[in-house]
Amino acid sequence: MKTPEQITNSLVKEFDKLNDIREQSLKLSREIIKSCSKSIRNLHRNNLDEAKQHLDEANKNYQDLRSSLKDIPELRFAGYVNDSERELIEAFLVFEFEKTNALLEFDGMNVSASNYIQGLGDAIGEWRRKVLDSLRKLEIEEGEKYLAIMEASMEIFNELDYPDALTGGLRRYADTARAIIERTRSDLTNAIVSESLRKELKKNNGL
Repeated sequence: MKTPEQITNSLVKEFDKLNDIREQSLKLSREIIKSCSKSIRNLHRNNLDEAKQHLDEANKNYQDLRSSLKDIPELRFAGYVNDSERELIEAFLVFEFEKTNALLEFDGMNVSASNYIQGLGDAIGEWRRKVLDSLRKLEIEEGEKYLAIMEASMEIFNELDYPDALTGGLRRYADTARAIIERTRSDLTNAIVSESLRKELKKNNGL
């Protein structure tokens, strides 16, 4: 039978190992979030190649993170791990739509359902930015394209009726997304009306 001191030594050894792994995984998580942020920034600048490069870096670090924690339940589902997964999902969703005009499906991503929902909610905010960028350039049809993907995402939220404890806060994300979409639709409608009036004035003035 082991003495309390021996048991303590075993625990110290185990926690030291876990703490080292935690520090390494925290560093990876921060790198993932940083790369995802850079990817999305480059997408807003229409630099798809650079966006893809940062997204690939984020994905590689994420796969390394998952691999290092797969047998460590104390850390595998830690908050910072979920945060990095959500950021990666958001970056992938935004990039995929920019490249293919399609919504990246949950099934092929190998991520948790609740993190996919939250990543999708965050992506809606990025698509609103794309709408506003389009309106500043008077590219109405481009803005309508991004509003359409926002509304399609909202349809997914509307079809899901599960407790927040299971979905990671679906109702909050749905409410936020709904408000963003309503503001965006209003902005787009105002832009369409303004552009129509501008064209009418131009026509009447013979310009």
